[in-house]
Amino acid sequence: MLVAQPPRRDPLPRQEVKSALPAALLALALGGCVATQKDVLDLSQQSEDLKTQVEDLKKTVGSMQANQADLSVQIKQLREDLTAYTETVKAQMGDMGKLTAKLDELGLQISGKVTQLGTTLAAAQQKGMDEQKAALQAQKLESSATEVFVTAEKRLQAADFTQAAAGFGAYLKRFPTGELADVATYDLGLAYYGVKQWEKAGRQFALLLDKYPKSGQTPGARLRYALCLTRLKKNPDEARTYLESVVADFPTSPEAKDAKASLKTLAAKRAKR
Repeated sequence: MLVAQPPRRDPLPRQEVKSALPAALLALALGGCVATQKDVLDLSQQSEDLKTQVEDLKKTVGSMQANQADLSVQIKQLREDLTAYTETVKAQMGDMGKLTAKLDELGLQISGKVTQLGTTLAAAQQKGMDEQKAALQAQKLESSATEVFVTAEKRLQAADFTQAAAGFGAYLKRFPTGELADVATYDLGLAYYGVKQWEKAGRQFALLLDKYPKSGQTPGARLRYALCLTRLKKNPDEARTYLESVVADFPTSPEAKDAKASLKTLAAKRAKR
């Protein structure tokens, strides 16, 4: 089998090869120069970009530094404020401690005063109850005393002198400081006077004048004391003195009229001697 052979190309002549080599080298050199300039341009652009980024970074760092400085100032101020606040809190805590101590002391004082007040109120209440009981007891005694006195007075008015004397004597024995003690003393003298016991009667009138000088029974006691002396025929001058005192001190009293009559009788007896 026969194989067809490709047509044979003859090599270029030497002269053509020599002339083609410089052209190729020139093209290669020109291609290398173009690639290098592009790279330089790219690098120059990248350098500009880096410069821009560096400037931006510097600005950012400057801003951060400024912010950091402001932040440092703020932190310093915050620390100072915190220190001042801490001192204020400490002072307030100290004041609170003092206030607490004062409140505790005041509480103790109030507690003591409340206790004392309670004791005082209890004592006052007890005293009031005691006084009320005493008043009730005194009222009962006074009622009883009044009853005894009224009974004796009724007997005196009925001329039951013996029973009247017993009643007034009982009153003075049971109630020596009663409200009617002066009247009972005088009426006891009247009861003795009614049964002609001049000595006992005169003693009661003299007791009234000595113990109760401002009693309303004074005019009658002076008159009847003088009459007891005249009945006993003792001390006529003393009797006349008491009769004159009744007229002088109580001129408008019923006793003054009786005293004048008794003075005339004494004068007549004296004239007969």
